[in-house]
Amino acid sequence: MNESYTFELQKLYDDPHVSPFIQEVCEYYASKADYGDGSDREEIEPSEIVEPVYTLFLLQRRETLLDELSYIHKKYPHLFASVEGLYEDILIHMDIRPLESETAARLSLALNEKVSAGAITEKIENLCDSYEDILEALDPFYGWLHAFYS
Repeated sequence: MNESYTFELQKLYDDPHVSPFIQEVCEYYASKADYGDGSDREEIEPSEIVEPVYTLFLLQRRETLLDELSYIHKKYPHLFASVEGLYEDILIHMDIRPLESETAARLSLALNEKVSAGAITEKIENLCDSYEDILEALDPFYGWLHAFYS
């Protein structure tokens, strides 16, 4: 991984202003940018699954998480460059419903439509309501998804 990313990620993990969820998102996108062709990256989940999941979870706490990403933009500019596209995509959608529907449909398609976009959205909403730290909701969600593509 690029040294500037590594240095900023180390600082980010010690920063109390940034949630564990946003830390994970930043690490994912920073490492993805570093391995553009994906050949050196061994993921537990494919990017066609991970990226829509991150977007859908970000939408659940949009304002708070956008504030954290804005903070990262100011404090960790190299790292922010890797998540800037995601940040911009969420920022420009004042009405999150179309982006949420489109992203859930993309995830459903990645799962060969074995689960509906509506079921995906409902599951994420329920999990995010159940956990204060949405990072903790990711594992149960991936566990639920595995039933559809394992």
